[in-house]
Amino acid sequence: MSSLSYFFTKFAAKVLDFDHTALPEQQFAMIQDVLANETIQIKGTKTKELLSCLKRKHLVNSITVRRLKNGAVFSSSGNGQAESKSAFDLMGFATKNFATTDIVTMRTEKDWVMLMPFEESIYIVKANSCLSTIELKAIAREIEFELKKRHIS
Repeated sequence: MSSLSYFFTKFAAKVLDFDHTALPEQQFAMIQDVLANETIQIKGTKTKELLSCLKRKHLVNSITVRRLKNGAVFSSSGNGQAESKSAFDLMGFATKNFATTDIVTMRTEKDWVMLMPFEESIYIVKANSCLSTIELKAIAREIEFELKKRHIS
């Protein structure tokens, strides 16, 4: 039975050209070329301008930050208050019902919505694809750095 399975696997690999062992080098080269030529200046004194620049830099659809201490909301889109309230309620539910909650990830019709608590804030990131924990933390660290640099609480 195993030799039959081996035969069909090899046959399918030859006929259908399945090769999952190689990295897509051409795609990596294209992305590296685009990123090397594209420099995004992070500028702006208003938080909406700043978050819009970071949104373009990280190739996401929107970024919203809600401070847990004072309830301040910073958003790259116009609906930050409603979005952050829903995210706050959802994170409260997740932390209450699960032992550890790093990230809450949801799929909507249009995009992925990722919620992440980070340094007394909740970050809501919407993107066309799901981001990893490392990517979300990098975005959060950069936002915190830029906000502190501009003396925005």
